Amino acid sequence: MTERRFMTTEWRAVLAVTYPADESLLEPYLPPGCQIDRLEGSPRVSIVAFQFRHTRVAGVPVPGHVNFPEINLRFYVRISGERAVVFIREFISRPAIALTAKIFYNEPYRTIRMRDWLIAPTIWNDSRLGVRHRFGPGLRNRLEAWADPVAEPPASDSAAYWLTHHEFGVGRGHDGRVSRYRVVHDVWALHAVRDLRVEVDFAALYGTQWGYLADAEPSHVTLAAGSPVQIYSPSHA
Repeated sequence: MTERRFMTTEWRAVLAVTYPADESLLEPYLPPGCQIDRLEGSPRVSIVAFQFRHTRVAGVPVPGHVNFPEINLRFYVRISGERAVVFIREFISRPAIALTAKIFYNEPYRTIRMRDWLIAPTIWNDSRLGVRHRFGPGLRNRLEAWADPVAEPPASDSAAYWLTHHEFGVGRGHDGRVSRYRVVHDVWALHAVRDLRVEVDFAALYGTQWGYLADAEPSHVTLAAGSPVQIYSPSHA
């Protein structure tokens, strides 16, 4: 079956904070036919914040839905030998996109208040690149990182590559069958993160079982420069 391109966009300043996760926490979200993948012997869960830019759906820019942030909680799987991600919850500030994704693709989107900043290096911030996300009620949740301004591609056998480069997104359709969609982008160059601030009420946003992440030490932090992205319509099995 010929794949149909659903969306073109750019994902920029992709900040991912990754933690070890117990497999039992991930199993309720695991789509049929998927196996939990492991990094350095452990399943991983990541909170990921980034910017959509120049977004077009079926080739058409939707007014008010071209540039916006997203924050999601995800984990990593394999399906038919291919590497993929599964989303536990995705937050976005655009109700139309959240509603469309839920109705047509059963994606776990929710609308939330969000603000994001990309802070370019200057002599005033010690020549560092900054990204900052505030979200949720009262914008009380915060993800913030400061990094080296020059980005370099990761080695293909590195943990950073494992965390930032995948072939598919996977979920469950409304009928319970696995839904798989291809995501195509270049290998992302990565900025070395020097400072990180995570103030997130994981229990309130994602469920009490994820509350432990508020006090957990991240195992990995990546900040990808990003690139143009092509997302193809899901296929079902």
